Amino acid sequence: MLVAAVLVMLRLGQWQWDRANSSSGGLQNYAYALQWPLFAVFAIVVYVKTMREDQRHGPVDTAPRARLDPSASGVRREDGVRVGVSTPAVAVDADDVETQEWNARLAALNAATARTEAARDRGR
Repeated sequence: MLVAAVLVMLRLGQWQWDRANSSSGGLQNYAYALQWPLFAVFAIVVYVKTMREDQRHGPVDTAPRARLDPSASGVRREDGVRVGVSTPAVAVDADDVETQEWNARLAALNAATARTEAARDRGR
């Protein structure tokens, strides 16, 4: 695949060079004629670096992994909660007005979502 990509890029560079030397060509075609071989060199460099990285770290493990038991992982499933993680409650200082306002906004959004979902469920 790399060889094909490099050959195509070199051919495009040659085409731009021929185009630049034609009567309708110009400076832009010369720039493209130099740009395409640089793309080919870049593709080779990226390929070599990727191969070195694979050799250094070994192949990627693509074996299927065992699923965790949701109750053991801390994930909880409830109505209205698609994915939730159990965490301890965080105490908010009484003088932290910004956090209290933010929490009130989140509670209002959560209540609005619950009302919307309840109305949608009633409509089914």
